[in-house]
Amino acid sequence: MVNFFILCGGSGSRLWPKSREKLPKQFLALTNEYTMLQNTIQRLINLESFFLLQKQQDQTFAMNTKTNINITNNKLFIICNKEHAHIIELQLKEIPSLTMEYKVISEPIGRDSAPAICISSLLNEANDYTFILPCDHVMDDEEFSKGCLKSLEHLHDSIITFGIRPTRIETGYGYIKTNDQNDTVEFVEKPNFETAKKYLEEGNYLWNAGIFAFKNENMIQCFQKYAPDILENCYKTIQHTKFGNSTTLDEKTFSQCRAISVDYAIMEKLCSDSNMLVQKITIPYDAYWNDIGSYLALYQQLEKDDDSNVLKGDILALNTKNTYIESENAMVATIGINDLIIVNTDDALLICKNDKTQDVKKIVEYLKKEKREEYLLHKKVFRPWGYYINVEGNDHSGFKIKRIAVYPGKRLSMQSHRYRSEHWVIAKGKAKVQVGTEEFLLEKDQHIYIPLQALHRIENVGEELMEFTETQIGDYLGEDDIIRYEDDFGRI
Repeated sequence: MVNFFILCGGSGSRLWPKSREKLPKQFLALTNEYTMLQNTIQRLINLESFFLLQKQQDQTFAMNTKTNINITNNKLFIICNKEHAHIIELQLKEIPSLTMEYKVISEPIGRDSAPAICISSLLNEANDYTFILPCDHVMDDEEFSKGCLKSLEHLHDSIITFGIRPTRIETGYGYIKTNDQNDTVEFVEKPNFETAKKYLEEGNYLWNAGIFAFKNENMIQCFQKYAPDILENCYKTIQHTKFGNSTTLDEKTFSQCRAISVDYAIMEKLCSDSNMLVQKITIPYDAYWNDIGSYLALYQQLEKDDDSNVLKGDILALNTKNTYIESENAMVATIGINDLIIVNTDDALLICKNDKTQDVKKIVEYLKKEKREEYLLHKKVFRPWGYYINVEGNDHSGFKIKRIAVYPGKRLSMQSHRYRSEHWVIAKGKAKVQVGTEEFLLEKDQHIYIPLQALHRIENVGEELMEFTETQIGDYLGEDDIIRYEDDFGRI
């Protein structure tokens, strides 16, 4: 059996202010009407259809005599940060063509790709085959499927990597060195300009796509030899985790894993080992590919006007060239500028040169250091029970107004606040509200006051979206001023 694992972590800091820690780039519609995650899932749906077509054309394909791989009844797993599981569930439901069985596996703490891939090799049968994909790539789905088909010939005894044929001098990617037989010779760090130029000229260096395929028992053997501590902690994590369709890995054991990439933990050591356990093969990918990791990459991906501009929103660009401009609500007008990135959201404005987009993450680092919410949250914040929109105010303004929406049948946690009181006004739907030990049924245009430190919760008891406004009053209004006593989503 073949299992697909999508690695869906990361904060997308180089795409701030569109990408925030609570809603990073993989959950945004950047290149078309679908999010990066949804496009990646669709790529796997297309791959499954491609495999089935091959089966119809060749009856021996489904059970290849060399690899003994059954390409039917594939399963999909998404490994993500625990803060994003509810977003993934919503986005999966928006893909009508998804028929594969799927599970969402949440990491309680980020530990890079090596522990995630180790977990993926342990979750299913040792004789199963696993494909690992990141979720922020744009590529030709048919050519990708052809590469996966080719990989099936080697999966029984090899760790497969996918390498992108370079089209330019590039210092922002790691590289894979190969030989004429497509053996994986070496994993190489991000090079400087002169080294990258040399790699392009030599022709046997490919960009590291972060896509892997392997037989589970082969990857487990690699962890046993090269990273036994990670393997042991991942075994313990699985033993202490109760699995379902949506699962959070045991925090105590998983947090003991080293934070390290699979390139460092496994692949570099495998390539340098003269007594290697398994073969290592790189599948070259020669078609279009783009890693949407920065605004420059996004600008390069999107269709441009006659002045080589990408304009999204209400934009008036006079004598403006080679520029990316996006504005969510306000009109943006430019005169006589070139080679810029301009991104205007509800609460932040970014302006930078095209060739400085890698440095956007420095802005995020500054915001974190200053403990500002702009690195963490958008004005609209999704929660497992619904979402809220900050209308006015901030953590220290003395008051804050929110518009809050709760899905039918969902409720917020039982909670209290140390520094603020709240006033709720129902704008739509029906709500059951508990304050202290008393319960109230409220409808549109009814309201209730939540005193400082009072125990309270609200539930949507209607069949439609319930919305209310929340006015907070207090000296401190941060999201961390929440003491939870009961919660349907395990956030205590």
